[in-house]
Amino acid sequence: MKKGFYPALGTPTNSDGELIKNSFNKQIELMIEAGAQGVLCMGSMGKMESIKNKEYPKIAVECTKTVASRIPVMVGAMDCSVARILDRVNALDSIKIDGIVATAPFYYKVDEKGIINFFKLLSKSARYPIYIYDLPSVTQSPISISHLRVLVEESNIKGIKTGNLNLIMELYRENLLGNNRDFSIFYSNLDLFDVAIKSGITKNLDGMFTCTPYNSRKIYEEGSDDLMIFESLNNILKLRNLFLKENVLSAYSYAMKLLNCPGDYHPDYALAISDKLKDEIHELMKEIKEL
Repeated sequence: MKKGFYPALGTPTNSDGELIKNSFNKQIELMIEAGAQGVLCMGSMGKMESIKNKEYPKIAVECTKTVASRIPVMVGAMDCSVARILDRVNALDSIKIDGIVATAPFYYKVDEKGIINFFKLLSKSARYPIYIYDLPSVTQSPISISHLRVLVEESNIKGIKTGNLNLIMELYRENLLGNNRDFSIFYSNLDLFDVAIKSGITKNLDGMFTCTPYNSRKIYEEGSDDLMIFESLNNILKLRNLFLKENVLSAYSYAMKLLNCPGDYHPDYALAISDKLKDEIHELMKEIKEL
């Protein structure tokens, strides 16, 4: 896994919850053209938790076909037991991907030993490398340094996606990775990507990259200085903050439509955004050179 940006792909579906292939494939091509170093298929932005079971393997297959081994492909999995996650992993039928990004169980808060055992069992049973997805806002169970002291020793656990900068610093301070170059750290707090890059944390993963290919490229392209990174990230944050005025994923759906990647990127129960917000998104995307 090389340094750079890793978009969490959105998953465009029709009213029946089926993948819109042309839209999905165009999004992937936009990301590769912008310089993405890998993609996460069906992460949080990709409706990991709400994709139909029958669509799950189809979406992963379509992603790998479009990427065509040009960059790594990771696939998200979220559920409340090892067995249920393995159901999804096994449905992938040995397609060529580079890892499964899995959260801790989320139905109730899991204690420290339970989280460790969950990821140990998953790493031993899954046919793909496992990446830990630290998502405490959903799982109620944040990943801590005490978990990682154990889990970095598991040969099939290959990295972590986290927005916790302190956790990453603790990993380095305790030298837990040693010479383990196979363990990748993906930082996912969009608000601090410029700080992370200056600190040498250069694998950044977020869904907002997908609707801002121009500014994403400007942040990570060779020769970008501190001012360019700051200004481009600020543009992405302005669009993200605009989405927050109403339903984030419905707003994101509209932004992707403007990029000619139409579809429902939001859950089936989500309401459409107002015409006023649509106008604001359109104007801002022109202002920040995405349109």
